[in-house]
This record gives sequence, structure tokens and C-alpha cells, in this order.
Amino acid sequence: MAQHLLRFSRLLPVLAASVLAACGGEDDPGDDNPPGETCVRDVTGKQTAATTWSPGDDGCAYVVEDVVEVSGALTIAPGTVVRFGPEAGLLITETGSLNAVGTEASPITFTGTTQTPGFWKGLAFKSNNPANVLEHVVISYAGSEDPFCCDLFYGPGGRLDARAAVLLGSNSRSAATTVRIANTTIEKSGTQGLFAFNKARLPGFSQNLFRGNLGAPVTVSMSLVGALDSATVYSGNSATSPQANGDNTVHVLAAPASDSGGTQTLRKLDVPYGIATGLPDTTVSYTGALTIDPGVRLQFEAQSGLRIEQDGSLVARGTAAEPIVFTGRTETTGFWKGLSFRSSSGNNVIAFAQVSHGGSDTFCCDAFTGAGDIVANISVGGAVDSSGLGRLQLTDTVISGSPAYGVFVFKKATFSESGNTYSDNNQDFAREN
Repeated sequence: MAQHLLRFSRLLPVLAASVLAACGGEDDPGDDNPPGETCVRDVTGKQTAATTWSPGDDGCAYVVEDVVEVSGALTIAPGTVVRFGPEAGLLITETGSLNAVGTEASPITFTGTTQTPGFWKGLAFKSNNPANVLEHVVISYAGSEDPFCCDLFYGPGGRLDARAAVLLGSNSRSAATTVRIANTTIEKSGTQGLFAFNKARLPGFSQNLFRGNLGAPVTVSMSLVGALDSATVYSGNSATSPQANGDNTVHVLAAPASDSGGTQTLRKLDVPYGIATGLPDTTVSYTGALTIDPGVRLQFEAQSGLRIEQDGSLVARGTAAEPIVFTGRTETTGFWKGLSFRSSSGNNVIAFAQVSHGGSDTFCCDAFTGAGDIVANISVGGAVDSSGLGRLQLTDTVISGSPAYGVFVFKKATFSESGNTYSDNNQDFAREN
């Protein structure tokens, strides 16, 4: 037994105070260990110092039975298995980091002690440390309905708890939260796969797989949506084991006003983007340069819409073969607000697109004329002088299903169009006198 303890002390010099080792030899590893697992290390207490978890020569696994705060640098070696008890998880604080880099042949596994979706909380990051990496990692059975305490929430007034297998963000921090996620599988979450909000960042996000999660595969702020890559599988439709998620849509939240001015591109994914899903009556504003690739489908929540603000621009150029689709989550007349252009940028263009089922109600707070409030699939400009100089070029686009206007142009706005088709609108087009 002394030889075993000496070997562990070499592997884990800093963790000795917080990890209890029981390995092989005279010690019974326990009847609950998976086949082939000869050693278990129970992790307790806060992880405050630089620490490495490794299976070592004895193939040890780690068991976490509570929410463990990591305020130091935690490194996970390839091949390590970490199993979590009910409602357990890792919370990476502002001063901590989690560097979990496996290999294709020897991935790192984070899973539950019971294989039930939502059995454990997951991995929550509040840290902006560039050492935060999940690469060649498998995360399964996390995403408990019981949220992390106490500032991982979002939404109108910060009222909604964020729940997912992997969480990035904090409602009490103005700084960004950063994690690089690559070649990683997030599966069988009881809620969502990945949830990133409030100035979160996903540098190098690539070639991941989301499958079998009971909620959406991914939820991100509008300021972050351009980080999502087309090579990632969001639909669960993997070649080896296809498992659809409960909601095969990437959810997109409104970003904080201070974080809505970036230049980014929405790429075509294997699922639609769900704008403000679950948050009706939300205006998603953007003040940066936003480009949408051909074939992208955006589905808006009820009474929600996209507004390009004065300093922003929207370039949405589809093709005849791959039009860009803006529509409601439910495709019924007047389901969502529509698109509003308060921007005077000469770059604003919609081409080879479909804009349908908008015009539910007006954008706050100057979308009115002497005739009353204006609702439309697309509105250009506004009633207040300081924000009324909207501009848009609209070509080869189908505009349909509005209970009011298909397109409405305010008098100080600049608008040009060609090759468009209008159908099933109460009034196809109007320009304010």
C-alpha cells in the first residue's frame, strides 16, 4: 500500500489534500466501478492550486460527488475518466482554468455515475483564461434541471436560469468568458448541450458533435453566433450513431448592448437558427456588420424580430439554389415582428431570400406615422429624425404572409428593389409620403 501511495504522490503532489486514493492491491475498489476500472479517486473540496488529473499506471478514474469550484489551473490528461454524482459538477471560477486536451485515440470522458440524461450539472465556466480548452472530450448525461448557483442566468431582467452540459457566462461579470471547444462530443444532456451568454467567446470552435440532448444542441448570444462552424454536427445526425436532439435548432439570444457591434458571419448549419426561442416579444438588435451565408434559415419566436441599428449593416445574399429564409418558428400569418432597418449603411442588402409571416406588431418605439403604428415583414427607417435614415437594397426576394405591409419605407429612408415577389400580404408595399 505504501508503494501505491508513493506513486500517487508523484502524480498528484498538490491534490493530495483533497483526493482520497484507493487503488488495487489490498484495497477493494468497490462493486460500483465499471469493468476494467481498478482505481477510484474521490475529489472533494475546492481546487485552488495547479493540479493535474491523470489515470496513471493504475488506470484510475475520478469521482466528483458535489459541485467543485476550480480557482486554480486544473489540467486533465488524455484518457482520464471523471464521473459525477447526482447534481455534481465543476465550476471554473474567474481565477481558475480547465485544460482538458485528449487525443482521438485517448479521449477524456466526463460522465455521470448513473447513465441518465441530466444526472449531473455539467461544466460551468466564468473564466477568461486562454488555457480553457475542451478538445477530444466526451461529455455525457450532464445538463441537470438544477442550475448552478448563483449568477449563471440570463434573459429579460436576468430572470432565467441557464442549464446545459457546458455553460459559459456570468450575469455578474462584465468581462468575457472564453473556452476553446474542438473535436468534442456533448451528448444526452437533460437540458441543452452548450449554453454561452453575456460576452462569452468560443475561439477555435470546430468539428464538434451534439447528439441526444433533450433540449437544443447550442444556445448562444447574437454577439457569438459567428463562432459556430459548419463542420460541427448540431442535428445529432452522426454517421456512427445518429441521435436527434429534442430541439434541433441553434437558439440565438439578444446580446448585451455593449457586445452587439462585432463583424461576423452566420454560416449555414445542419439545423436552423432559432432567434429568441423561448423569449417572445424580444427585439434582437445589432450594431455591427452582420453577413448571412446562402442557405441559412432563421426562425423567429413570436413577436420577436431583428433590428439593424444605425451603426450596423446586414448583408444577406442567398442564391437561387440556396435562398436565405427569414420566417416564424410557427409559419402562420403575422407570427413574428419582421426585419427593421434603422441603418443608413450602403451595404444593407437582401437578395435571393424569403421573408415570411412577419408583421406581428410594431418595433419599439418610433415605428409609426400619422396613420398609426407600422407593422411589416420589412420596415426601412423610422419616425424619429435621428434614426430615420434607413437604407436597403432588396432584390429577387419573396415577401409573404404579413397581416399588414410586406415592405414599408419611411419617408427619409432610401430603398431600391428589383425582381421581388409579393404574396398573401394585406398590402404588399407602401412608402410614407
